[in-house]
Amino acid sequence: MDLHMDVSQKEVENLLTRLDEVVSEPDFDPCRDVILISKDKPDDREHSTPFTLLDLDFDVYDVADQLKELTVDDFAEAVADWNDTNPLTLFIFGKLIHDRLIFIKFKIREEPETKVVCVSFHYAKEPLEFPYRQNYIRR
Repeated sequence: MDLHMDVSQKEVENLLTRLDEVVSEPDFDPCRDVILISKDKPDDREHSTPFTLLDLDFDVYDVADQLKELTVDDFAEAVADWNDTNPLTLFIFGKLIHDRLIFIKFKIREEPETKVVCVSFHYAKEPLEFPYRQNYIRR
């Protein structure tokens, strides 16, 4: 169950600063430090992480590279993660890759060790609105 959470632009900036710190550490290894949830959706394959990764020819290293490039302009919303409250907030971003909008949902788990948990990385099913950007991407 997702529940919308209000976050300020400053909170998004702080998240992206922390993300940059995590992925810039000399011993950062996407295979070890990025948890990529890859559930198949048999009823909606095109909007699943496995389909999108295969279609883009991406692996966890490519996902980590895309996470590094996120900006406040790419932020769409924040939601509560009732499946894993460590931490409670999941951040949703949208990013154009090869002229397709990618829906990216992730959080940074600090304990017991720092991990980037990427819950979704797939083609967007619906348009996203970007509260801190003037021009919305509607694809």
